[in-house]
Amino acid sequence: MIVAAVLFACGFGYAAESWKLFAPDGSVALEYRSFMPGDEPIAEVDTAALRSRLAEGEAAVFYLKAQNRYIGLANERQYTDYSQYAAEVGRRAPLNEVGNGFVFQSGSLVHDLKWGIEDEKEWTDPKTVEGISYQTIPLGETVGYYANYQNDQGNKVSLSAWFNVPNGAIFTTEMNELDMEKVTIAAKEAFYLQGRDGAVQRVAWGEGSGNQYAYYRLDDLSAEKMPREHLMEIASRLIGE
Repeated sequence: MIVAAVLFACGFGYAAESWKLFAPDGSVALEYRSFMPGDEPIAEVDTAALRSRLAEGEAAVFYLKAQNRYIGLANERQYTDYSQYAAEVGRRAPLNEVGNGFVFQSGSLVHDLKWGIEDEKEWTDPKTVEGISYQTIPLGETVGYYANYQNDQGNKVSLSAWFNVPNGAIFTTEMNELDMEKVTIAAKEAFYLQGRDGAVQRVAWGEGSGNQYAYYRLDDLSAEKMPREHLMEIASRLIGE
């Protein structure tokens, strides 16, 4: 999912730094928070290698013996047919075309993983390999998606969304690596974020409230970064959809 880079604000009471976006009524529409020293997630986990042990569409809780740590992961199904993908996402499905010639190429869902079995003694069919034990678990409800787009020039963007983020707050390990600028797009405040090394360009925003809340992030994945105004044009079409 977004392990180590971004985590939803559950179970963390304080943040060392915060960036906030505001809705027209003055409420916080989105908040990026950094971790307090010592609270950062452990980064040395090869999640791709763990997912490779799962069949497509399968999820599991893993116990990493060396770290005495449990994590839940899913090997989400990859969709290349937009109609099928949109049907799976439902009413919050992203667009097939997002402007500037960018057309849907592939996508996946994000499911809530209800572990409930953080004790190996309760596992019914455990597997162990190379110091790692894991137990498959059912996929929960859909809580977000990733959608990838490409244009005729080979440029790429990715739109990701997560629903019902508690308090619209997200913890991230990237705040020291990004330069933040607040911009207004379609009458909505958004973050324009650039990597200080020049490798990252994205727009992030929040929409709705309560059970209707969603956090969106549009990333430029092109080999050479597209002009900023082009990314803004795409974001303008997406905001409010």
